Amino acid sequence: MIEHDRAPLDAFRMAAMTADLVSFDLFDTLVQRAVWRPEDLFALVAASMTPPADRWFAAARGAAEASVRRQAGGREITLAAIYDVMRREAPPGFDPDAAMAREVALEIEGVAADPLVAEVFRAVVAAGRRVVIVSDMYLPRAAIEAMLERAGVVGHRRLYLSSDTGLTKAGGTVWPAIRTDFGLDREARIVHCGDHPVADGTMARRHGVTPFLLTPPDRRGAATRYPPTGDAVADLPHGLLRRALAADRGDPYWLTLAYLVVAPAAIGMAGMIHAKARAEHRRVFFLARDGMVFQKAYEAAWRGADMPESSYVWSSRRCLNLASITTLEAADLDFLTSGVSELRVADYLRRADLDPGADEVAAALRRQGVNEATRVTGAGPRAALRAVFADLSGAIAARAAIERRDLLVHLDALGLFDVKSLVVDLGWHGSLQRALLRLGAAARGQAPDMAGVYLGTSSARVKGLAAEGFLFTDGAPAAAVAATVGRSYEVLELLFSAPESGISHIACRDGVAFPVRIEQAEEAPRLAIAALIHEAVIDVARAMRPYLRPEHVAMLRGIALSRLSALLENPDRHDAAHFALVPHAEGFGVSSYRPIVPPSSRLPLAAARAARTAFWPAGFMARLDPGSRFAVRAINRVHRRISATA
Repeated sequence: MIEHDRAPLDAFRMAAMTADLVSFDLFDTLVQRAVWRPEDLFALVAASMTPPADRWFAAARGAAEASVRRQAGGREITLAAIYDVMRREAPPGFDPDAAMAREVALEIEGVAADPLVAEVFRAVVAAGRRVVIVSDMYLPRAAIEAMLERAGVVGHRRLYLSSDTGLTKAGGTVWPAIRTDFGLDREARIVHCGDHPVADGTMARRHGVTPFLLTPPDRRGAATRYPPTGDAVADLPHGLLRRALAADRGDPYWLTLAYLVVAPAAIGMAGMIHAKARAEHRRVFFLARDGMVFQKAYEAAWRGADMPESSYVWSSRRCLNLASITTLEAADLDFLTSGVSELRVADYLRRADLDPGADEVAAALRRQGVNEATRVTGAGPRAALRAVFADLSGAIAARAAIERRDLLVHLDALGLFDVKSLVVDLGWHGSLQRALLRLGAAARGQAPDMAGVYLGTSSARVKGLAAEGFLFTDGAPAAAVAATVGRSYEVLELLFSAPESGISHIACRDGVAFPVRIEQAEEAPRLAIAALIHEAVIDVARAMRPYLRPEHVAMLRGIALSRLSALLENPDRHDAAHFALVPHAEGFGVSSYRPIVPPSSRLPLAAARAARTAFWPAGFMARLDPGSRFAVRAINRVHRRISATA
């Protein structure tokens, strides 16, 4: 339900409580379809056929309906009449009865009650008012009754269906018949709720019925930044989003991103995972919080009964990378000192479970000329921090051994190192895959056969890994990188994260592994958004599943890239305002949080610094007025020139 439909619906509810008869339109009022356009259903029916019948049906179904309507001369038509035309023109091998049954089945399966309209319907019925449902529709009565039962719409006195009675709202002929059936004279008050300006509005009013009109479905669309493609399968998310908005399932902004941006990306990448797992006979393992949404898309949209179930691996950057350390290597020091936030030395130490007050740790700090309160803000403090960790290699290896023991209990239970595996994560450098290879080598004496699939992989990723990305691989194509992670890693990490807290490490109790989570109050906004996104991805995946083919992966990749680019490259104030409410923890382990889009500042120098350090610079710039944006760009151009010559 879009916001400005609440007033007419409330007014209708009040009027219905005193009216002599209450009428509801069916489609796009009491129930919502899953498809974006009614004719998309024909393409979905065709998708279940084999060539050449599929191509013929997709073109012929609409033409047959148009032909029957012309011959009817304004009278209502039936689905049987449409299929009689197709029966006469069908190519060899086409089964019209099976196709008609499939169309009816999809119509029934694809409807859901509009919760707010259905709530009014139930309230009016409960109040003892006389309620009818009136629909101009060619489907048979049995199909409509099955829809109503599926949608939980019960309690009406009669159903007036044009294909059954021959009487229509569009022609106005149904209203006199309704008055006669209920013994109502011209002065008796009938109120009607619908969405069509003519059939539900003008014609109803002409016959003495008081209409209350909701927004027509073609004007209930999501943001035009993510327009429909014209392909029935690709546009299923638009229809499902319309239903979700009608159901008031959450903030419309996040619902739109969930259905139109995240879902196509997650389902497309899941198709790539499915193809690779099947071709290479690999079991699929989804890693960390960022892998969960891809697992849900894979299971709901792609995996068949002939493929083994996938597994979810409790993991995180800290959990896997720390546990994989046996001897401290340069890559381990890179990991332990990673991050761009201005953390204190003590924060870095605690991330690795090192106590800054312990004698050994305090001695290392003194040797390197820093203390636990030193802020790691430049090359000097960072080099000293790196030297501190090198001094503490023994303590780090000892802690790693403890965590590795319990982690391996979990990984062994999953059988990760006993099969050809395919590991899945968001990206970008493959450090989790590298850590798993080290863990597997430590546990089995040799590196496991492991490949990786990611949303994208960086040109700086760990070398020697068998890995590829969905949107880009090893930094190519460069345009895809520039339009996505080049704009903000953090926005992508938010959109694809899981509705659960991060994991510090795996522990065991009585031989049973469990995750030790890092729970912080600042994560509440992210968790709520992630829960909404995951529900949307499953909704879209289930709806798409019957129609998905390998060739859809490329289509979904293109959709995902164009929509992510549209958001990340050209955010507006609406985008900035929503992302400003979401804190992001940079790095790993317990961290301080900063909003993805920081507050704007009236001071040009402060605003320029915020633009340079923001997790999403374009999002921050969208918060500023045009004059401030000009000043910030000018200041930062000077800053870049000075930095380049320093």
